[in-house]
Amino acid sequence: MSTLKIATTQFELRAERSSDHFLAHIEGLVAKAAEQGAELILFPELASTGLLGAITDHTVTTKTIQSDYWNVLPAFTDDIVAGLRRIAAEHDIIVVGGSHNRVAEDKSLRNTAYVVHPDGRIESQDKLHLTPQEHDLGARGGDDLLITKIGPFTAGLLICADIQYPELSRHLMRKGVDLILCPSLTWNRRGVHRVRTGCQARAIENQLYVVHSPLIGHSGLPEDAPMYAVGKALVTGPVDKTVGKNDGIMGITQTTEEDVLVVDLDHDLLLASREKPEAPGLKLHRPDLYAKLLSSTD
Repeated sequence: MSTLKIATTQFELRAERSSDHFLAHIEGLVAKAAEQGAELILFPELASTGLLGAITDHTVTTKTIQSDYWNVLPAFTDDIVAGLRRIAAEHDIIVVGGSHNRVAEDKSLRNTAYVVHPDGRIESQDKLHLTPQEHDLGARGGDDLLITKIGPFTAGLLICADIQYPELSRHLMRKGVDLILCPSLTWNRRGVHRVRTGCQARAIENQLYVVHSPLIGHSGLPEDAPMYAVGKALVTGPVDKTVGKNDGIMGITQTTEEDVLVVDLDHDLLLASREKPEAPGLKLHRPDLYAKLLSSTD
């Protein structure tokens, strides 16, 4: 088989009362995707932020949020990953369960996404390029890139801002990656535009597919400045006559509510696009020239 049926979520941020409550929310969408034959489902960046709603010993405000991100949200992550493993096995689907806060072995705060396979394997990817807000929290970016096999594709995972750095996707492409998964969290239209444009640009310049999952809505927290997440789930690819999409968009949600978008991705079609590009494409790119430009001291 050269095709992969993927699902990506436009996932609603809610005040979740417990990790079980959050996982039930996740599982409802996984079941919906699995019923449509999806082999993989993608969830957004910091998908478990709604678990701030489980805090009962104090009011969540902008004054407590740093402590909450360090001390409260990471405490749920092990249970979430275990729940994702169960869900993936029971529904026979790869669950890219979004990213979550964790405190690493070096005692740093990380924003980490998990790829959970039905056979129980778990792979992870730290966000590499952090926002100013994450730096203010004292979080730390990762230093490594995950490359994994998903059906006929070789896949990488770039979290939100990481899709805006073409060096990462070009490195992944050179390592054989032809599918990039992009979970994100943006809270204004500028952020939406940056991530969506980044997804489309990376798909065009590397002749690969990019799957994007945004967090949407709000949980009412922090109480003094609730975060409103916005975006649309998107699947995009090369812009050429072989793929047959004049804007490269393989699918995009048509609602502002929570939704699951299911799209078939054809690996052979992607290889055909790379073999006979309409625009110069990868076949006619000039790495010798780029190396020369990078080594120039002028």
